[in-house]
Amino acid sequence: MTSKTETQNADEAYENPEASFTSTRPLDYVPGILLLIGVGLLGKYAQIWWKDLAKAQHWTVPDIEYVLWAIVIGLLITNTIGLHRIFRPGVQTYEFWLKIGIVALGARFVLGDVLKLGGTSLVQILIDMTVAGAIILLAAKWFGLSGKLGSLLAIGTSICGVSAIIAAKGAIRARNSDVSYAIASILALGAVALFTLPAIGHGLGLTDYEFGLWAGLAVDNTAETVATGRLYSEHAGDIATVVKSTRNALIGFVVLGFALYWAARGEAETLAPGIKAKAAFVWDKFPKFVLGFLAVST
Repeated sequence: MTSKTETQNADEAYENPEASFTSTRPLDYVPGILLLIGVGLLGKYAQIWWKDLAKAQHWTVPDIEYVLWAIVIGLLITNTIGLHRIFRPGVQTYEFWLKIGIVALGARFVLGDVLKLGGTSLVQILIDMTVAGAIILLAAKWFGLSGKLGSLLAIGTSICGVSAIIAAKGAIRARNSDVSYAIASILALGAVALFTLPAIGHGLGLTDYEFGLWAGLAVDNTAETVATGRLYSEHAGDIATVVKSTRNALIGFVVLGFALYWAARGEAETLAPGIKAKAAFVWDKFPKFVLGFLAVST
């Protein structure tokens, strides 16, 4: 007979397949973190090698950014020899390092520029959120998807991809299968954008600012947004990151809206009444690294 603890562990593993690879011992994270650093350095030197080879051979080739080289190297490792269990705890910390990088990126911006960019793009972000969310909800209904899967897709598309979906899961009491489908869809669309948007942007002759704004609005997952912007240019990557951070800052409000909608139908956790309770909910969902970015900019 299966014990209650074993059942709980199995449920956690199903809800989060990577949970079994987490560790509480600091040394367990070292191999994976070193692997992340190694892949990053290989990507950087691959870019340098490619440019030097093209120059020596008098080739006219595109300058492939180190971000794409690192992604390709990661794909090769994962789809050939695979990622050994010893590396997984450290590799799973990638999101932490991404957020640290975004906070550090604030040093490249004067706060006034950040506020100006945020004000300029805020209207576009609100329009993007409204239109994209409405289209996704209508499409989900048309294709006969469940209401909560449609909600997760709309939240992930309009705000910040995987993080928004995970934040909304408990708030609207979504099924694990719906969460998995929504995350897979967001990541798949992000992968397409990563390899197509920079080429389209160059073909249209977009400026770094224009492309950065487009990438920040169009790509849903934060990691893929940053990578897409960087593949176009360094400045485009900076703009895309700031625009994406502005989108991320709205996550609490959007999740709150969907939570209230499903709670009114008795299909989500009922929120405590009052403005203070709603403010606490928004703060709980708010991505704190955005504050770090603004603090460093200040």
